[in-house]
Amino acid sequence: MDTYIDLRDVRLTGFVSQGLIALVAAESVWGTVNDWSGGSSTWSFLAQVFYLPAAVAFVLWFRNATHNAEAIALHGVRMINDVWRASDPSQRSKPFKERTVSPLIKPWQYAFLAMVLTDLLETLLLDTGAYVVFSTLSTVSAVVAAGLACFLIWRISWMQQQFAVPRAKRR
Repeated sequence: MDTYIDLRDVRLTGFVSQGLIALVAAESVWGTVNDWSGGSSTWSFLAQVFYLPAAVAFVLWFRNATHNAEAIALHGVRMINDVWRASDPSQRSKPFKERTVSPLIKPWQYAFLAMVLTDLLETLLLDTGAYVVFSTLSTVSAVVAAGLACFLIWRISWMQQQFAVPRAKRR
């Protein structure tokens, strides 16, 4: 592609988001394994503490990715589907509304929603026998949501870099 657009670099915020999202998932797994062995629920709670920094990093990445997508597509972009449509260089010749989105976006959204709901139930059922069941469901949902989120962040960041102005390499 011979047209370059000066875009915000989303790689750093993307890497930070991916790292924190992976940390939330890993902490969730560790907490659930600890719960299975009769340990404390503190580990599962610690995963919830990491949600805020992961959410802030993701929002920063998404804000910059949305800015880039608007610059690429010259179109109002507000949702992750639109960011994908605008960022995909292979669909550049198609009208914006006819561009397809990643089939992984909906499963990511559903896995994230399942994670939040099972986390809520897990917290409400803290001292009951059902706690471990919802802790396990929450962990499975967290791992799926984290994996899909990390892939989508990486892919959108990579696609947007295809439109960026090439920089001279430093020696």
